[in-house]
Amino acid sequence: MTALRKRLSSLTDPDADAAAQTRDTLLSELDIPTGWDVSETDVEIAQDGTQDWFLVAFEHLSDPDTRASVFLLEGSHMLQLYIESTDTDEWAEPTQNPGEITATLRHHS
Repeated sequence: MTALRKRLSSLTDPDADAAAQTRDTLLSELDIPTGWDVSETDVEIAQDGTQDWFLVAFEHLSDPDTRASVFLLEGSHMLQLYIESTDTDEWAEPTQNPGEITATLRHHS
């Protein structure tokens, strides 16, 4: 079990500190593909009325309109990646696997 999976599995009622620790664990295990860069790391409750936590955003270096955001989903012990660009808005399947997040980012490179 990766440190990220262990952290996600142990979350009960995440607050800002727990969300920030989850973000840090994710970033330590994530292999950020070439062409992507971390653009925002301030954790906050999502602005869509859910209790999901925004953890981190990535920006595509050659296309700044292409961004990816990772959310800690309320009550599910899972992360979800949202990709937005001029061509698409796409929610990836929820995961606990940083490799799946890397693969999705790589697919959008």
